[in-house]
Amino acid sequence: MKLVRDRWAHHSMEMNEILNYNSEPVTHGTSPRRQKRKPTLITSKCGENSSPLFVTCSIAIAMGIHFIIMVMICGAIIIRYSLFNQEAPISLQESYCGPCPKNWICYRNSCYQFFNESKSWYQSQASCRSQNSSLLKIYSREDQDFFKLVKSYHWMGLIQIPTNGSWQWEDGTILLPNQLTMVEMQNGTCAVYGSSFKGYTENCLTPNTYICMQRIV
Repeated sequence: MKLVRDRWAHHSMEMNEILNYNSEPVTHGTSPRRQKRKPTLITSKCGENSSPLFVTCSIAIAMGIHFIIMVMICGAIIIRYSLFNQEAPISLQESYCGPCPKNWICYRNSCYQFFNESKSWYQSQASCRSQNSSLLKIYSREDQDFFKLVKSYHWMGLIQIPTNGSWQWEDGTILLPNQLTMVEMQNGTCAVYGSSFKGYTENCLTPNTYICMQRIV
């Protein structure tokens, strides 16, 4: 019996040791294999959607994009205006030559002046005559080739004869097909020059800018 009690006592001691071992608190950080670090969340200053800084950055970016778009639109408008509303494709100062009045364009055998003021056809004709010139006449597409670059409308010295409907220049000569192509736009017996050697019908009383010219003798 004594032997049985000794064995039972020894067995009880072992069980107590096991229970004591399992009941010991596990300390974190003692084993590198069990230690887990939370991943560090790296965000940019503008990455926090809920932060005021993100709202400020978004507004700044939007304003920057808006500014760039406005600059591009303004540039396009300026380029369009310069291309489609140019009055004289040749610089006045650089093209001045002796036989022409000062500040007129001297090109080939003629002198030209583009006037910005809007007048009727008859008023434009009178203005040119007061400066010893006449309204624009197309003599030759080769000699006056720079007129194909003009984009805006100007009175020229072309008027329709009511009796037969033909067109003639101020000097009484008849319009030839190789000089100009006429395009009917409005009811009228006068013509404005457009571009690419095309003339457009216009009411003679409608105000338009005009071109005066002088032939160099």
